[in-house]
Amino acid sequence: MSTATRTLTTGRDTGATKKAGSGLPPWAGSVLRILGLALVVVWCLFPFLWMFMTSLRSGASALTNPNIFEGPFSFANFTQIFELDFEFALRNSLVVAALTTVICIPVASLAAYAIARLPLRGRAIILALTLVASMFPPVALVPPLYQVYQQLQTWTGISLLNSYAGMVIPYVALTLPLSIFILVTFFSGIPRELEEQGKVDGATPWQVFIRLIVPLAAPGVGTSAIIAFVYATNEFLLAFSFAPRDLNVQTVPVFIGTFQRVGYENPIGQVMAGSVLVSIPLIIFALVLQRQIVAGLTAGAVKG
Repeated sequence: MSTATRTLTTGRDTGATKKAGSGLPPWAGSVLRILGLALVVVWCLFPFLWMFMTSLRSGASALTNPNIFEGPFSFANFTQIFELDFEFALRNSLVVAALTTVICIPVASLAAYAIARLPLRGRAIILALTLVASMFPPVALVPPLYQVYQQLQTWTGISLLNSYAGMVIPYVALTLPLSIFILVTFFSGIPRELEEQGKVDGATPWQVFIRLIVPLAAPGVGTSAIIAFVYATNEFLLAFSFAPRDLNVQTVPVFIGTFQRVGYENPIGQVMAGSVLVSIPLIIFALVLQRQIVAGLTAGAVKG
């Protein structure tokens, strides 16, 4: 055996020995990964577990006893909030969130597609301004919007206070910039050759956009829809400013934020019960869109 061969063999043996001596067994790596995943899941789901368990306890025990698994447990908190017409607030939140999403996503899709495809000058500046607009603080909108609504009612007789439109208009304005910014990224990543092929096949620009581009951008559309829906459902400041009392338009955050104390008892149980109920539609909406996002990743794939 030559010197080079002996040196190569010795190097391989030494490397293998070091790898075997310093590495972990395969089962140990799998156990560590499972433990890490379990830790992340528990970390993320524990607030929801605490919220649900607290909703089943009375206000006194929920505040004085930190053990969330110690009873007594009952559904009295859920019964009490429905006695206060919680179902109307839940309906209003879903209606406002749905209207915001239905208006925001089509407009954002068209605007983002135009920015991504048209030969616009200053495209980077437009995207930068869009991102800056998404960071605009909602609290700065309350005084001017309130005055605009009052002036509009004086001039036309149309009242946007205590109405769905009075909340949907600013919600769309606040969620539209971020949705455009997200969708521009997805539209820019779609090859232009696909659009040209669709036009060669006889499709109109609108058909290319609806049947080809939008399905390919389904992950971005779904992400933008989730952001808009969740924001409109959870927003408190504008809803409290423009529709604070009327149960016909009052949303869940305002309803929960205006719970009244019963004697000396803190209504933490009722607050958690309302939070649990309003979380259910959000979870269902996210799960439904998650399926669409995964389907959109493989839809319209190019076959060679």
